[in-house]
Amino acid sequence: MIGLDANILLRVLLDDDPIQSPMARELLEKLTPARAGYINLVVLMEVVWTIRTRFKGKPEYLHAALESLLSGSPYVIQGRDEVIAALSLAKVGKYGFSDALIGFLNQRADCRATWTFDSGAPFEAGFRPAAL
Repeated sequence: MIGLDANILLRVLLDDDPIQSPMARELLEKLTPARAGYINLVVLMEVVWTIRTRFKGKPEYLHAALESLLSGSPYVIQGRDEVIAALSLAKVGKYGFSDALIGFLNQRADCRATWTFDSGAPFEAGFRPAAL
């Protein structure tokens, strides 16, 4: 496997650099199932934050980028099942992808709940109001 940094993925997703975007595309085209590109959760969140900032929080751009990475082959995405679940919840429009991902990752780690002060956090992803 080859680890991928956010800047490689962003150059392809945003196609915003005349030199680096084509180079990044060429690098990703060299990936194969035997030599897959690994996207860890920190990299994925850097991509999420950059796209959210670049497009002023418009979720449709973020959802399209995540779907592109999830359907892209040959990528291995850390926490893929939780990423898919978080994206599904975010697409219904009520919750943010990041909050949903936090909750689903905590559920995978056998957390009974995720305490939060955020009243808008997704109950479906295991969030519960922090209370004494």
